[in-house]
Amino acid sequence: MIVMLALMTMTPAAALPLAPPDDMVGEEIVVIASKLKDWRASLVEYRGEMRCYTQRSTGDAAIDRIGCQSMLRCYTRFAAEFASFKDRDISSNKREAMRKVFLRNRFSACVFEERDAMVAELAAKRAAQ
Repeated sequence: MIVMLALMTMTPAAALPLAPPDDMVGEEIVVIASKLKDWRASLVEYRGEMRCYTQRSTGDAAIDRIGCQSMLRCYTRFAAEFASFKDRDISSNKREAMRKVFLRNRFSACVFEERDAMVAELAAKRAAQ
């Protein structure tokens, strides 16, 4: 670590790239996104707190974390909607139908939006290394 730091401080500033080339970031985004295709997880409420458990890992903890963080952020954003699916005044069939439509249309869109932003951030970070 000390050796690397010494080498880094000896490198002229002009030789260090300021930002990774766009094609490197793009390639990294493709790699991360393809790994996320097979990733699976579930949200589970435990003692009043929502938790994310990876069921099928990508093999990369940072990418798994993106999947869980995106789901948890969107769950927090839509907490009221999720609470409404527990309303016993609405029939279970209707609640289940409402839940499916909500998950497909609004929750999934939120998760993919959050995920895309985090994938781009991780890709830029990795491409810069």
